[in-house]
Amino acid sequence: MSQHDQGSFSDLDAEEEQIGSVLQYVSFLIRDELFGFGIEMVQEIIRVPELARVPMTPTTMLGLANLRGEILPVFDLRKMLGVAAPETSDASRVIVVEDKFKVGLVVDRVAQVLNVPEDRIEDAEAIEKTVASELLTGVVKNLGNHDLVQLFDPSRLPDFANLEARGDQSEGSSVIGSSASGSRGFDAAEGGSDGSDDDVLQIVSLSIGKEEYAFNLSDVDEIVRVPEMVSEVPNSPDAVVGLTSLRDRVLPLISLRTCLGVAREEANDSNRVVVLQIPDSEGAVRRFGVIVDRAREVLRISNEFIEDVPDGIKRHGSDEIECICKLDSGQRLISVLSAKEIFCGLNLKDEDEALAASTIDVNPEQLEDDDMHGAGDEHLSDDEQLVVFKLAQENFGISIHSVQEIIRLPESFVVVPNAGAEVEGLINLRGMVMPVIDMRRYFNLASCERSERQRIIVLNVQGMLTGYIVDSVTEVLTVTAAELTAPPTLNSEAARYVQNVAKTHGGTNMVLVLDSGAFDVVDADELAAAAEEVAAT
Repeated sequence: MSQHDQGSFSDLDAEEEQIGSVLQYVSFLIRDELFGFGIEMVQEIIRVPELARVPMTPTTMLGLANLRGEILPVFDLRKMLGVAAPETSDASRVIVVEDKFKVGLVVDRVAQVLNVPEDRIEDAEAIEKTVASELLTGVVKNLGNHDLVQLFDPSRLPDFANLEARGDQSEGSSVIGSSASGSRGFDAAEGGSDGSDDDVLQIVSLSIGKEEYAFNLSDVDEIVRVPEMVSEVPNSPDAVVGLTSLRDRVLPLISLRTCLGVAREEANDSNRVVVLQIPDSEGAVRRFGVIVDRAREVLRISNEFIEDVPDGIKRHGSDEIECICKLDSGQRLISVLSAKEIFCGLNLKDEDEALAASTIDVNPEQLEDDDMHGAGDEHLSDDEQLVVFKLAQENFGISIHSVQEIIRLPESFVVVPNAGAEVEGLINLRGMVMPVIDMRRYFNLASCERSERQRIIVLNVQGMLTGYIVDSVTEVLTVTAAELTAPPTLNSEAARYVQNVAKTHGGTNMVLVLDSGAFDVVDADELAAAAEEVAAT
């Protein structure tokens, strides 16, 4: 992603050289003023790369860059020095410096490497200069064609001065400064999302033999590998493969092949478990896993390509198939299955018994001994599923375990008086009052017009269901542990929310992974009571 001007400073030995009493400095321009960093601090100089902006960081921070696999925070040095900063140009550069931490600093232009006799460096207090004396290590007057060169140490900048490195920070990781102004968010230009606003059906497609099926994305909790160890259940229906433990929760496993009347085949590495979630008659969420030949992709299907199921192909009067998607001029047919009908269609006595089977009272340790249980957990945790969404044209992700469902925006919200600015209002979600937060306002981003692409992501925040409005939901992304990187140490506000950085598409894109547990708990009952009180008066 980054393009180097003339390679890294390894060509210049990347260390301070003292030949006689001569020191070396990398000089650069901010507006018409000349500054210099000691060459021992400068790692390399790069063009301004693509950046992923981070919420809750100072306005001086432009975002995160992927520098050959390393996550690098990039700041606008011009803003940090209180200089009005124009847009970056072709001449703009990022100077990567490392002292106590490693960061990139945007400057207007890099000049040259200066050889400065040590006796030419004067005390900064005695000279009229552009920046505060406490930032400078000295000044040089009348050096060649330069009237004044201001030498300073970036670690003295206010954005960095009061930081403490994270205790578990690995060697070479970076530190991002806290905002001197206490700003909660970052400045974001308002912009629409790409893509059509047509109504769409979001599905997770999968293969059973040569046929393609799918489940509604809202019914899919996660997708994991098939566990190595499964405990069989005596006298269970043929479709029930057994029980396994997934994150200390007992999960029934079902063969989708058997449910669809297709002969089972020997398991292979491409098999996956699609974990589905369905509500019971009391509104509680039940989970079970269906074993499929292969999980394929997440698709957004426009209504024009969706058809009702012909009466002639419904099996035994059941409603296992909700609809059929016709793609590629009808050459690709995808049958969208009903998670609830698949589960309740097992040979159990009734629907309540089928739903109860998903919460069989078995201690995970009883499935097998501790060694088997540990091996199963390790096998299932190879990949991480993230629900990826857009905010102000940036990609964010949240663990699919935290997402209860994804719904459209209602026509209206119940307004709550005297609530925080981020509270959009209340909605009725299947008989339950749920608060809804505008995530743009929550992160102090520029507001945008309502659109058909916006969605409400329903999160379980410390046991409370809360909806968060996002610009759009783009995909369910599977990432490996190797693709997840701990973020640089952020200022306290940002560090609270940013859990990891996922490097996707060969490292060219970044997704900021948020920690749902960091979001503020909103008391729906208090908000509802306030709304009712106003309505009564």
